[in-house]
Amino acid sequence: MTFRRIIALLSAMAVCCTLAACAAPAGEGGSAPESEAVSASAGETESQPAEESQSPESGTEEGENAVKSLYVADASRYRGTVASIDTVLSGETIYKLEAFQGSGLPEQLLVTLEGADASFDLSEIALGDHLEVYYNPPAEEEGEACAITCYPAIAVNKLMPAEAVYYNGILTAVQEKEDGSVDLVMVPEGTAQDQWEDPMVQFVFHTGDETQFYCNLEDLTEGTLLNIYHKGIMTMSIPPQGVALEVRPITAA
Repeated sequence: MTFRRIIALLSAMAVCCTLAACAAPAGEGGSAPESEAVSASAGETESQPAEESQSPESGTEEGENAVKSLYVADASRYRGTVASIDTVLSGETIYKLEAFQGSGLPEQLLVTLEGADASFDLSEIALGDHLEVYYNPPAEEEGEACAITCYPAIAVNKLMPAEAVYYNGILTAVQEKEDGSVDLVMVPEGTAQDQWEDPMVQFVFHTGDETQFYCNLEDLTEGTLLNIYHKGIMTMSIPPQGVALEVRPITAA
């Protein structure tokens, strides 16, 4: 009996040792997937900055390709839509520009663009383009352009369509702001007075240091008809909002 008990005890000890030995490899083997999961996660994290780094490069490229408008100090400026392009016998090309109604500019201007600086390719000019032209009128004209005189342009910019940057409307309210500037609440020209308070037909133009007024602020009263030259970008809010660059009363013809 004693011998059998010894044999049984030895067999039990052998089984325990076998189980302990098998348990150790299982623990080491289980740690490997955890390490692989961390590596995979790290790989995903490292790939994200690579994708983000492409955005600054594309943004820089767009910034470098941005076209700056030309400006000529002490020169007359005219904005108008190309109404005709004619080549005379001398081979010179004459462009007739027509101003937006209410802009305070002469109704039309004839210019030649040969030798002028430009912020775009002059060969691409077509009928309907809205141009900004700097030129020097003769001294005797005192800065007032003559409709039958052809002026050589000094510099030319291509603008957004006139209808997108000019607004003729009725002033319904002047809202003073804390910084001393004012907001002009407008409705389209011809809007009935009982609709002036309707935000669905209103436009709000912000003014500031970059806004040039061709009138006194005291003259901006309800019902005044104004021509506003603006940046051409309006918010999607109700009412739409934009930034006025020039504000001038529209006088009766």
